[in-house]
Amino acid sequence: MQTLYHLAALAALTGCAAAALAQPMAPTSTPVSLNEILPYKNGADKALLHYRALQRLKKRFDAADMDGNGNLSREEAAKAGLGFIQRNFDHIDTRQRGDISFDDLKAYVIQRREEARSR
Repeated sequence: MQTLYHLAALAALTGCAAAALAQPMAPTSTPVSLNEILPYKNGADKALLHYRALQRLKKRFDAADMDGNGNLSREEAAKAGLGFIQRNFDHIDTRQRGDISFDDLKAYVIQRREEARSR
């Protein structure tokens, strides 16, 4: 039963992550915490789900990196349909280099999660 619960939670998280990347987000919308969507039994469940979501995001990031340089340009993000990255590109690219690394993206996602928690 617990395995079934974990599989259902993972499926829900995967769907939420894919929808968040694909769909435009209104700037005035209130962020929803994953804690509100999925009830976690313990911290290990939560850490595992975050890890798997980051793995999926990394795969999409790498697939969008058409020139294989390890970074995404705004154009690569647009061609790959990564709307979240495309819309927030200027905020993710804090050094204003014109491209972002996966570490830049991860730092931005963590920053947004912390901001959402503090509200």
